[in-house]
Amino acid sequence: MPTLQRRFDNGIFYHVYNCGVERRTIFLNERDYERFLDTIAYYLYSPTIPYSQFLNLRTEIKKSYLEVAQKSKRVRILCYALMPNHFHILIKQEVAEGIRQFIADISNSYTKYFNLKRSRIGNLLQGTFKATSIENSESLLQVSRYIHLNPYASSKVNWRRKLESYPYSSYQNWIRGKDDILADISTVRQFIDYDKDDYAQFVEARKEIDPSLGVENLTLEKSLD
Repeated sequence: MPTLQRRFDNGIFYHVYNCGVERRTIFLNERDYERFLDTIAYYLYSPTIPYSQFLNLRTEIKKSYLEVAQKSKRVRILCYALMPNHFHILIKQEVAEGIRQFIADISNSYTKYFNLKRSRIGNLLQGTFKATSIENSESLLQVSRYIHLNPYASSKVNWRRKLESYPYSSYQNWIRGKDDILADISTVRQFIDYDKDDYAQFVEARKEIDPSLGVENLTLEKSLD
């Protein structure tokens, strides 16, 4: 069952997820989704200034700053899916406390952005994020499929078009075998027998069975949708 992870170990994969308070919508338009993805990409590393301050720097200073900040990743992201009222991330910790710091940073940064834009105050996300560890390569595949099927299974989106056309997940990267800062396919290949065509069939086959039950004992759609 989903758990509140108390400890995160380096080199271990985790499925991390959270949703809006009272299951409220946290992404209201395309710009919100893009801002959250930009925030994730920024906080993969260990920045010394908040993302909002970074955006106000001059271009040449931004470049110099990133050259220093991006020398050390604290987490790697294998796959993700953003839904209107929640998000899923399959993540690997690289440095001690990396996941906790990363999730805290993206949550705080996005909440500040969202609240400022809507003249709102208070929490946006539901308490402490949830996480489950992934014990083996089979579980990693199952969790990635569950994440990538979210747009198809969720009543909030009900994306019945081609999954690869959904703009706010890493599924396109996985079925094309294409690395991205938010879809580290090279790391995936180190841990599973991965073939992009086989993976696409693996995901698509589940759509006609029950896409919401892609992982044993994982029924997050009932709690997040």
